[in-house]
Amino acid sequence: MLRKAAFPWCVAALLAIRFWHFGAEIDAPHDWRQCDTAWYIRDFYLNGIDLLNPAVCWMGASDTLALEFPLPEALVALTYRGFGESIPLARLVFLCFFAGALYYFFRIVDLLFGREQARLATLVYLALPLSIYYSRAVHIDFSVLFAAHAMLYYYLTALQKRRWEYLLLSGLAAIFVAVVKAPYAFCLAPPMLFFAVREKALPWTLRCAWMYLPALVAFLLWQQHVNTVNSAAPDWSYILHYRKMTQQIHWYFGSLDQRLSLYSWWILLQRGVLEVTGIGGLAFFLLGWRHLAQLPHYRFLLWWILGLAGYVLVFFNLNFVHDYYQIPLLAPAAILCTRGLQTAASGRQWRLNLFLGLLVAANIAYTEAAYFKVSADHVEIGRLIRDNTPEQALVVVTYKNLDCRNPKILYRARRRGWSVEEAALNAVVLERLRREEGARFWAYAGTDLSRLHLGAYADSPGRPLVFNLSSTPQKLYIFDLSAGK
Repeated sequence: MLRKAAFPWCVAALLAIRFWHFGAEIDAPHDWRQCDTAWYIRDFYLNGIDLLNPAVCWMGASDTLALEFPLPEALVALTYRGFGESIPLARLVFLCFFAGALYYFFRIVDLLFGREQARLATLVYLALPLSIYYSRAVHIDFSVLFAAHAMLYYYLTALQKRRWEYLLLSGLAAIFVAVVKAPYAFCLAPPMLFFAVREKALPWTLRCAWMYLPALVAFLLWQQHVNTVNSAAPDWSYILHYRKMTQQIHWYFGSLDQRLSLYSWWILLQRGVLEVTGIGGLAFFLLGWRHLAQLPHYRFLLWWILGLAGYVLVFFNLNFVHDYYQIPLLAPAAILCTRGLQTAASGRQWRLNLFLGLLVAANIAYTEAAYFKVSADHVEIGRLIRDNTPEQALVVVTYKNLDCRNPKILYRARRRGWSVEEAALNAVVLERLRREEGARFWAYAGTDLSRLHLGAYADSPGRPLVFNLSSTPQKLYIFDLSAGK
């Protein structure tokens, strides 16, 4: 049995390890998405909060792009107003969202499985690799999970107590989930329906279901707004892979071929082992699965897992491409790992402490080896562009296969512009961006300008600024596209 007095200290210690990586540089994996999030925040801070028209840095002066409803980014921007722009401060705000998601996870497990199970599951949740890394990342997913866990907790409480007030709170939380990441609510529908049947509350729940209608309306309105805004984006079809971010059904769902590919499932299995349960938690997860039926309300957990399986199958491409879409899997994984720990300990405290310590140590070791990688080349190139171009200048960036939606250098340069990968670069693209869109500079990081199809741009406009890079064998060339024009 986990000692009650030790629990808050263990929670504090596991939260504290997040501060080992609270630096000002955005790190990988998925620093691409984090740079986009950080730019949303920066733009709100510098230019005012406009929730309907957030901006990215890779679309030049026409920088409005609506994806998820940017409320988490706006809240971070508000803290910047009091303390100044600061990535560590942004990390702290997102860590608070994580703490909220953790709190409601504790309440859900306590309600269904008991206080002892809740304490231990909370510690396990804190020690799962995706939890360790993304809880302090400049990333919105735990803010959504905060609302999703709150939605589920208040729903369960409402059904047990037959109190519509709790169902109203659940419906309000559902609004946030619906406009930011609706799939995170999708995976909770099966266990919620099962619980209504189990509690013999289905008629009562259906009578009160109107409380979730605002979430549905908000979702539909936001999607309509997204398509309207993104349809107005410029036609840059001459830039390789550029497309307007509208009607993204294929991107969300993927293809049948993906689902039939063994490689796709191998990737998801690897992530499940390495990032969801972690190396330290895998054996306990499997043992917990074997002894699942010993848990009270274990059928609810099975329906939760079934909902997540449906979520992965439906939103397959999102789960295949991005590991952070597996964050909703952490809650059931933590519960199953907890069941495995308790089974392995056989009621002996020293065994439980030992096994929990091994799980924590192994997963921390994995995250230290696999995560928190700063792209030194992107940081250096971005700094040189920032130091050698005017603040309002639009910059075209070319570095290897950095594609047209990639913000990783432009964000660090604090410049708006375009990323054009080397294979897609030619004189026509540069000239159209200069003449039609107002591009002022072109920054190329590479080894050989002569192999690019640049025509007159190989010699003009003017002599470029040339910098030897310390983080990569390439050189950085910065051309002033307005020289001689």
